[in-house]
Amino acid sequence: MTIDKQRAWIRELKPGTDIEDSYVVRSKDVRQRRGGGPYLAATLGDKTGEVAALVWENVEQIGKVLEAGEVVTVKGQVQRYNGRLQVVIRRVAKVPADRVDEALYVRSSSVDVDLLWQRLTTLVEEVENEHLRQLLFRVISKPEVADRFRVAPAARAMHHAFRSGLLEHTVSMSTMGRQLAKHYSLNADLVVAGCVLHDLGKIWELDISSSIEYTDEGRLIGHLTMEVLYVDRVIAEMTAFPDEIRRQLLHILLAHHGEYEYGSPRRPKTPEALLVHQMDLLDSKMAGMLEAINADGDSEAAWSPYSKIMDRFIYRRRI
Repeated sequence: MTIDKQRAWIRELKPGTDIEDSYVVRSKDVRQRRGGGPYLAATLGDKTGEVAALVWENVEQIGKVLEAGEVVTVKGQVQRYNGRLQVVIRRVAKVPADRVDEALYVRSSSVDVDLLWQRLTTLVEEVENEHLRQLLFRVISKPEVADRFRVAPAARAMHHAFRSGLLEHTVSMSTMGRQLAKHYSLNADLVVAGCVLHDLGKIWELDISSSIEYTDEGRLIGHLTMEVLYVDRVIAEMTAFPDEIRRQLLHILLAHHGEYEYGSPRRPKTPEALLVHQMDLLDSKMAGMLEAINADGDSEAAWSPYSKIMDRFIYRRRI
């Protein structure tokens, strides 16, 4: 990640310093003080990380500008509270849309997107079953899919929540899935197809610009439903696609969240579906843990800031 030293990047903020720079508003919440009266609790972000922010004065006026998804110029002071950095905001001003450089506010995969796409293409080429290979090529070769897939995040705020995060996550899962499918003597082609397609709906569920936000379709329908409908429609366009392969592939997509409480319409009922679910879980959790280790804060500290995805602090020291 290239860092412009002239900016007050969130990762480099120091307590006791004054700042005046632009950030995207990730969230905003109006709260009540113990003694009465409102204050604002917000989260500011750029491509290097996020920081909590508070507004104690001029709450109503600043609250009109400080809206989630907006890029604003913030004037304030960095403080440390309970071991974590926060910014006390004094003034804000909205940055005009035509002056927003989106690349400053949402980070990208550390792996070159062309290299990731080539890895994905190679994984598809290695699928031996002609029906699954043709299906995967039909999907990823469609411009309306490929253009979105190359830049889409895998989540709004959890694992791989960055530009091209979905592609990085998909390639990682598919690579591991192929190896473990062979280890357990499963259908490796079906596992790779499930890994490639398991989060396809994220390309329509999430929109990425200066921030990552849900689309209307994403909120109303959800990525899992959208990808199942899309894949089934592509299969219907193909000649003599085997019914058994269709059933098992769609089951993998419907079951990849694993449990009903995690929004899964079906629990895995085939070993290939179970493996895809476990690859999804492993890759997302490992990414979350590594991100916590490398998160902003005191790099010499033994423990990371609190990780939401892991629901714990992570020990940073490595042997």
